Amino acid sequence: FQKCYGVMAELFEAHNNLEALLPRTGFRFLDLGCAPGGFSSFMLEDPRCLMGFGVTLPSTSGGFPVRVRSSNFFLQQGDLFEIGPTDLIASEVHVCVCDAQYLRNNISWDERYRGVRCRSKQHGVWALLLKQFWLGLSRLLAGGILIFRFGWRDPGPDDPATIWYKKISLRLFSLLFDLFGQVREVKSDYFNALQSSFYVCCSNFKRDRFIEREVAKLLGVNFNYLLSTRIEDPNDLDLLVQADRVRTEEVDKKISDMLDRVQKLRLIHEQSRRWHEQQEVSREDPRAVVVLAPAPPLLSDDELTSSMSVYGRVLRIERHEGQQAAVHFAKLEQARIAASTLRSSGALGEGVRIWIREEEFAFANDGWCKEWSASTPKRTNGNNNGTSLGTMNHVIVEAAVPLVGVDIMAEGPAPAAAGPRADGIATPQREAALCQAVTSPPGFAHQAVARAAAPAPAPGAQPAGAAGPRREEGRQSAAAPPPQAPETGQPAQPAAAQLPAGVPQPRHVSGRPEEVGAKATAQGQAARLPAGALPATAHGRYKKKAEAPPVATVTAGATSPAKAGAAKAAATTAAPTTAAVTGGRPARDEGTPGAHVQKPNLHPVLQDHQARTRELIA
Repeated sequence: FQKCYGVMAELFEAHNNLEALLPRTGFRFLDLGCAPGGFSSFMLEDPRCLMGFGVTLPSTSGGFPVRVRSSNFFLQQGDLFEIGPTDLIASEVHVCVCDAQYLRNNISWDERYRGVRCRSKQHGVWALLLKQFWLGLSRLLAGGILIFRFGWRDPGPDDPATIWYKKISLRLFSLLFDLFGQVREVKSDYFNALQSSFYVCCSNFKRDRFIEREVAKLLGVNFNYLLSTRIEDPNDLDLLVQADRVRTEEVDKKISDMLDRVQKLRLIHEQSRRWHEQQEVSREDPRAVVVLAPAPPLLSDDELTSSMSVYGRVLRIERHEGQQAAVHFAKLEQARIAASTLRSSGALGEGVRIWIREEEFAFANDGWCKEWSASTPKRTNGNNNGTSLGTMNHVIVEAAVPLVGVDIMAEGPAPAAAGPRADGIATPQREAALCQAVTSPPGFAHQAVARAAAPAPAPGAQPAGAAGPRREEGRQSAAAPPPQAPETGQPAQPAAAQLPAGVPQPRHVSGRPEEVGAKATAQGQAARLPAGALPATAHGRYKKKAEAPPVATVTAGATSPAKAGAAKAAATTAAPTTAAVTGGRPARDEGTPGAHVQKPNLHPVLQDHQARTRELIA
């Protein structure tokens, strides 16, 4: 069906959509041997088509089923060997298509052909072709179009079968050149390119000459001769002898040139296919594999290959453990079409799972970690030398850890660099941090390194500014009483993760810079509420049963070599006795607009950048 549909599309394209050959008021067509209906379907979709007629062998006699369903298409079932011109239900048409096949047991629908049988294949092929011309030309209007399929293969000038076949072909085409204004061959580049068959389009039918020379009688006599003759050898058949009267050397040369062009095109396609097959074998795509699990138990490898060949070229069939069958296709697109069609049709049953290897590869590479780990971005160390993440992992720790929870526009002393251990042995935390840093996208490496570099939490009082207990360490039920300290009986403070000196506690505080201090202060106070304390009311006050412990004072960590004196002076004058903390650093003084409190953990490079920015602003 698809091949016939595509061939008709090529025929219309080669003749400029038959614009100058079909009447503007519309056309009618007759399709002899129409099953399964590719030609008829294409012409019925043409908006110029008014009506269509089709004749095909019934399926009970071995004919193929018709897949055409249209209100303006009329189907007549019957054997073309037995139907006469007066038996056709078709009226006069503008286009006649002759594409019937001489069926035998091996190519019939149910392998039981019950039609008329001839003495040999050549007897049947030529008899059927002449009968189609007899029926079709008797219904073709003046100026109409005849489209039929023909075959030509030239094994050599010494072959007696080829000599006889070409003699009869010259007679037949001489008759067509006499009855039509133009005879043109069309060899498809996509369908049946390797076969000897091609299509011939004859336009501008001269009906008066057809009647005057009694061509219908000539075709009928030769058809009956092929059915009734007792000659067994087809090379001894003498057909269309009367056509020699209209033969000329010029016409014979045109016909010979046409047959030579068809032969050359077929050889070119054969060479091209052979080359492509070699390339496909040498460049087999591992993704173009359709996996069937479980494999159909009743189908052998040959049967499975034959059934899968309708979707493309099958290279081989592999049987795997677990009752799986892998069908290797030459191209990925063929495997996609096969998998999609088998899934939608359910031809292999509901219990068979179908997928292609391309889907396995896509599933294995799914996730953003694979995408970011595929490249090795560059970071710069203190000497501004390009250093790969994969070669100097300790530079990641030095550059990434101080940035956790730090305002990059604030000044402050630089933290102690978390460099590699002196003994050269990497700890599990450091290895996990470095691995996560390499496989994380930009913006995530800092938090990953800080979390992995933090030591195990130790019991004790929670330092000022530290975040509350982490979720992964578990939450106590709201109904259960809080744990009591062994000495005082007061509620024990939850332990927080202790980071090295100068490294802030990683946490996230959202909001504008002016609101960060207030939010962090409220969070810190809420984390240190004693037992029985209630959350803030609508007026922002606390209802407490007992006094909360005093808030610890935060002191600055390690100082930066640059601007150390100015930073210490600013910290002494600006820091309050009880500091509100945000993420482990002093918050901005809300009472002094524009005042910047000394903040620790700022990298020296950022300090220099901020200093230059302030100088430009001043």
